[in-house]
Amino acid sequence: MAFVDLDDFLARARLRLDPVTGEERLAEGGDIEFLDADGIAGIRRAAVLVPIIPRAGGPAVLLTHRPDTMPTHPGQVAFPGGKVDPIDADEIEAALREAEEEVGIDPDRIELIARGAPYITGTGFRIVPVLAVLHESFVARPDPVEVDSVFETPLSFLMKAANHHRQQTSWKGQVRHYYEMPYDGHRIWGVTAGIIRALYERLYEPGEEAA
Repeated sequence: MAFVDLDDFLARARLRLDPVTGEERLAEGGDIEFLDADGIAGIRRAAVLVPIIPRAGGPAVLLTHRPDTMPTHPGQVAFPGGKVDPIDADEIEAALREAEEEVGIDPDRIELIARGAPYITGTGFRIVPVLAVLHESFVARPDPVEVDSVFETPLSFLMKAANHHRQQTSWKGQVRHYYEMPYDGHRIWGVTAGIIRALYERLYEPGEEAA
């Protein structure tokens, strides 16, 4: 598999995504059509960290498995993150706090890169993805209460359209299309795959991705 050049990826992110400070410019995406008027009125702010690690074999993205006991999206693959709490100044702070609590990411040892387009879930969350680069020596320390397990996926795999399999199912009485990105026994799908696909579409034009 060809590697995504990390410097090129980060340059694209800084140019084509929202900066980590200032107002949002990117249009919201996701599954808002599955929410009724009350659901839209009750949307809750949330954020995830998209942690990129410059490993020797190529940049990798850290992902987690949510415990089966979670009230929303149990057992699914997810980025570290969660709801914006009253103690958080904004989505950036929420993403950093949750990432530290869930997998031990020190906010003082990362480089914040950009914010992706907000993703509205069918369960009523407005998730802002925050891209960050971790130190190459990072070792995750998952909290067993909030994280079942962690794994890394090559950035080159995630930024290749051929690995994005479009699927459909019936949900809330409607046909829902979603992406699935199976990797090494892990089922990356749903909201997490939707966020990845949105990043890919924003950062790459046809023919620009890893071969």
